[in-house]
Amino acid sequence: MVQRDYVRKKSQSKSKAKKNKSRILPSLMIVLAVIIIVLFSAILYLLSTNHPEKPIERPKVKTEAPVATLPEQPQERWTYLKELETPNASSDTNSTASERQQILDSFINNSSTTPTTSTNSENNKWLLQCGAFKEKTNADTLKASLAMTGISGNITSSQQLYRVTVGPYTNKTDAQKILNTLKGNGINNCILSN
Repeated sequence: MVQRDYVRKKSQSKSKAKKNKSRILPSLMIVLAVIIIVLFSAILYLLSTNHPEKPIERPKVKTEAPVATLPEQPQERWTYLKELETPNASSDTNSTASERQQILDSFINNSSTTPTTSTNSENNKWLLQCGAFKEKTNADTLKASLAMTGISGNITSSQQLYRVTVGPYTNKTDAQKILNTLKGNGINNCILSN
């Protein structure tokens, strides 16, 4: 009986399959490359021949030059600016002017009695220092903020600093009340000193 070699037969069929696959693979790659090149060239051709429509230009209309006249000036609704400029203009402001004069006279009378007091009262003056600035504009801004709260500030210059102070006050409780008022209005940088 003849012996068959099954091992060789199987290995030969596998090698034939590999040869067939190796023949198909390069031809498939070539076909895919040709398809990609054709698609790329078609896209380039479409992009080069496709021109968007140009927008239609509308005819330009000439407009007239504006007239050089100004409208009439509107009437002022509020008169407080004029009253501030001339405080003695109306009868209502005359009464406030007399009140101001009385207050000024009382300050003058109080200040005239102050120098005759003892030196201990001068040492007991309380000041609030709210800021020290290199530039005067910053000091003016803080002084204006103090004025908006109803408290008058003073600017003193020493060396290269402009100091903003409030006071002096004769007792600590008055100074502390003003300090609390300033803190309530958002001015938190003031320091109480004797």
